[in-house]
Amino acid sequence: MGAISAPEAVSEPEGRPRKVPWGRVASGAGRLLRSEGAVAFYFGLLISVVFNFQLVLHPRSLITGGLGDPLLQAWELAWVRRFLTEGGSLWTANQFYPAVDNFAFTDSLLGYLPLSLIGGDGQYDAILRYNVAFVLAFALAFTGAYLLAKQLGSNWQGAALAGLVFAWAPWRLTHLYHLNIVSTGGIALALWALAKGHGYSFHRERAASRPWWIFAGWLIAAWQVSIGFAIGLPFAHVMGVIGIVIIIAAWRRRSRSVVIANAYGAVVFIVVTGLLIVPYFRVVDLYGFKRTWEEVGVFSPPVNGLWTTSFETWLWAGSVFTDHTVIPEPGVNEKLLFPGLVVVLLAVIGLFVSAWRVRVRVMLAAAVVVSAVLALGVNFLGGAVYEVLWDYLPGWNALRTPGRIMIWALLPLGLLAAGAVTEFGRLLVVRTQVSLKLIAIYLLVPALAVLVESIPRMPYAQNPGIPPDLERVFTQAQEPLLVLPTGDLINLTYLLWSTNGFPTMANGNSGNFPESYREIANVTRTFPDEESLLVLRNYGIRKVIVIKSQPHGVDYASRPVAGLPVERTESNDIVEYTIKD
Repeated sequence: MGAISAPEAVSEPEGRPRKVPWGRVASGAGRLLRSEGAVAFYFGLLISVVFNFQLVLHPRSLITGGLGDPLLQAWELAWVRRFLTEGGSLWTANQFYPAVDNFAFTDSLLGYLPLSLIGGDGQYDAILRYNVAFVLAFALAFTGAYLLAKQLGSNWQGAALAGLVFAWAPWRLTHLYHLNIVSTGGIALALWALAKGHGYSFHRERAASRPWWIFAGWLIAAWQVSIGFAIGLPFAHVMGVIGIVIIIAAWRRRSRSVVIANAYGAVVFIVVTGLLIVPYFRVVDLYGFKRTWEEVGVFSPPVNGLWTTSFETWLWAGSVFTDHTVIPEPGVNEKLLFPGLVVVLLAVIGLFVSAWRVRVRVMLAAAVVVSAVLALGVNFLGGAVYEVLWDYLPGWNALRTPGRIMIWALLPLGLLAAGAVTEFGRLLVVRTQVSLKLIAIYLLVPALAVLVESIPRMPYAQNPGIPPDLERVFTQAQEPLLVLPTGDLINLTYLLWSTNGFPTMANGNSGNFPESYREIANVTRTFPDEESLLVLRNYGIRKVIVIKSQPHGVDYASRPVAGLPVERTESNDIVEYTIKD
């Protein structure tokens, strides 16, 4: 009996499209949804949902952090949606008329562009988008740090601890009103992808390289920078150092594919970063915005800021760690640097008992010390260390808040602690007769301690409802207008309200203020009078809205207009003024 030969392959008839292997696609999607990274994200999201359960229950009406910066950032997400759906100029938004490129006066949150498509116009959908991004920010930070710690050699309990530290450390809770500052998940995710792509871990052995993961790491890094430069600028410099190190290492190993993947990825990162910087350069050229060394001094934390934290930390509220009398004004929250007692203690233990090599421990400890020193700004050696960055690193002199560098202490602290937990696990297995299940439970105790220390006391504010008559004006306005009374804080509410129709306004708020706004805000304190009308007319502003329910609104509304070139129309909520030529 002859051997049975393999059947010949039957080719597809020409012109007939191949069938999509949906079974393979479904199988691959299923594996992805069950992967360790996906499970880590589920847990990170669960914790974020629990900690933010009030937002989840009332996503359109509650705001974490008060009626300050969250309103500005909700407006930013709404403006990006406006640009995507209706076109026009992205960088010249509906604030600070007649100043152009005003969307580049502060972080743009462009990285959250996909979330900007959620919902429609109006203040309630604007807050919904903001809250979705806020909850996801903590979940991504947990996921990124967890995956990075696992890739570097931690057991899953240590990785969970690192994730909790990076997502919910007490320092993070001092920035609950800064979406651009708590959005740091891309940092850890990018470092994880790069480590995975290079087969790098803290153990001596090195796994095979995966060029596509390397390229993905650079893409994630570009996405992180696209959220904003307050965190993105220091990260860009870190990526520059990492890029140099890994390309030199890859060249020595004669790995052509690794060099190419890093080169392509770095090019994408540089191009994206460069394109994002362009409008900010234009703003500097047009308006001369710059930070001063004196501002750095004002916002530099004192040394006792290292062990002082926010009232929003549930465990330490009312304790010595929340004694803000030792922190000078202004900007107290920017000067609270406490990373958490549990992680500090575990990190110290991890210097001596760890799964990491001594060289790795020294490197991580050095990263913590350098980050803490830089976070103190001028309050360490008179600012001699920080001034080096200020003078020589491109763009660093645009940053006035050194305390935000503390984010770079959280990752190495978490990794030191994860090394200790991993070594505890090894010792328990080798030197005891405890069952593996009990060991797994024991090793979770440090992470649970970090979790307890991370429980927040969320400050909530209600979404401020827009007066009906003002909403009518905003949705119908065809010309630039000014809303009175004006002020840095109340303008944030006006920006949120302006998502109903996006009228062009002279009002605005950001990290920088153009001279035109300062002049308008100053001269209209006496509105309506000849001088204020003349200035507004010269800027092309013919309509002024006074909101009677705002502080001093009734005073503005009661001022006489007899003999002035202005028409006055009063309704229940507002008074409209139309300036004549």
